Amino acid sequence: MGPLLITNFVNFLSENHDDSGYLNGLVLAFIFFFSKTVESLTQRQWYFGAQRIGVRVRAALSVLVYKKSLSVKFAGSSNGKIINMINVDVERIGDFCWNIHGVWLLPFQVFLALVILYRNLGAAPSIAALSSTILVMVSNTPLASKQERLHSRIMEAKDLRIKATSETLKSMRVLKLYSWEPTFFKKLLQLRETERNWLRRYLYTSSAMAFLFWASPTLVSVITFGVCIILKTPLTTGTVLSALATFRILQEPIYNLPELISMIAQTKVSIDRIQDFLREKDQKKQIPYQTSQASDMAIEIKSGEYAWETKDQISTKPTIKITKNMKIMKLYKVAVCGSVGSGKSSLLCSIIGEIPRISGAGIKVHGTKAYVPQRAWIQTRTVRDNVLFGKDMNRDFYEDVLKGCALKQDIEQWADGDLTVVGERGVNLSGGQKQRIQLARALYSNSDVYILDDPFSAVDAHTGTHLFKASIFPLFSMLFTISHATILLCLYSHLVVFLIFGMFLCRNVSCNSCLRRLSYMLPINWNF
Repeated sequence: MGPLLITNFVNFLSENHDDSGYLNGLVLAFIFFFSKTVESLTQRQWYFGAQRIGVRVRAALSVLVYKKSLSVKFAGSSNGKIINMINVDVERIGDFCWNIHGVWLLPFQVFLALVILYRNLGAAPSIAALSSTILVMVSNTPLASKQERLHSRIMEAKDLRIKATSETLKSMRVLKLYSWEPTFFKKLLQLRETERNWLRRYLYTSSAMAFLFWASPTLVSVITFGVCIILKTPLTTGTVLSALATFRILQEPIYNLPELISMIAQTKVSIDRIQDFLREKDQKKQIPYQTSQASDMAIEIKSGEYAWETKDQISTKPTIKITKNMKIMKLYKVAVCGSVGSGKSSLLCSIIGEIPRISGAGIKVHGTKAYVPQRAWIQTRTVRDNVLFGKDMNRDFYEDVLKGCALKQDIEQWADGDLTVVGERGVNLSGGQKQRIQLARALYSNSDVYILDDPFSAVDAHTGTHLFKASIFPLFSMLFTISHATILLCLYSHLVVFLIFGMFLCRNVSCNSCLRRLSYMLPINWNF
């Protein structure tokens, strides 16, 4: 298309002008062609560089959000909000890199167009064009503010919907068993309807902004030529064509201006959301206290109060209240007993630093620690990968761990042995198998202290006895909870911790009368 236009232009000059005009037109045509070629090449490089920067920004922000989600407090942002930030907010900030130069380039183009109008039409028409352009921009300000507010509401509604959808999918088996699908489906539809209402208002506002800016070039040209007619400014063919060409040049930045303003508003909302998330307080990390080999200390518990934290504030009523100091030596097994809701799991969470400390000196764990939660966490990988958890294979120790966790018989029954792939969240494993696999993972980590939250609840009595009496367990320091008093576990423990409504008490298990009372979960008058 470009060479054809140049050829026609050259033919026109050769037919109607002399040799000097022919050469000037030829030079001018080549200048136009060269400038357009340079513009195309530089624009492609600009787009490529902007896309590369956008990819890097998205990667950096995704890693930053992921690392922050690992250290955020237990009562921090929900999973739905974090997923929404990575999928939507980070993507939007990366896409903004494409238009980041438009912030200064579009106003600069408008300024150049107004200068050209001033030279062709004079001061008054140029002022009229400038005034109409400013009027359009000022009219857009309340619409842009409203669009930003509506976008924030859309993101909040989307967070709630994604959170509810994620929880529904995770609990789909329970919903199927209890036939709760219609109820939860109706709840999801309500959340989707709320999001759609905000989205409808947002689109109406965007439509108003688009109409305003698409009509702005025609409005600017009508006002400019109207002022010229009123002031009787001479409008020659060259002046009118030049002004129309200038309006056409001005049309592109005005067309792109609403999209740029909308993208700036959306990007600002995304940046504010990520900033608020990154400014959330991290949970305090426990520093492992390294002791010398001659020291026999494993855990040092001092008096203090601990309470779960809500998203806004810490509860004033302590969840766990430790009234006496206690030292747990190496190779000790400590059983934490108590009724349902007495705070056994909260005590273990306070030891690993999950519960904020209200008062007291805190708890010191000497050396490395491994935690086995009450609800099994299984990777969608092979059984061997779940046990090794990224560590190198030590065949002898690996076999001892499998034997100690009573997994040898299960592995022999599987067709692929320990290379059997575990389904999503252990869907093809029983509760006891999942519990023993995560127990084997903790043991294979070869930590100094093992904190087990009711590890024998998902296994039968015979398997529980085998686990506790296995030859590998006496080699470690252990602190575990039991939801009901098991005499066997207490007899094999060096210390029994008894919890009454969050009150922390301890007692050596040498007293048989205390063990008999403990077996019936009766209140005991502990003598310190």
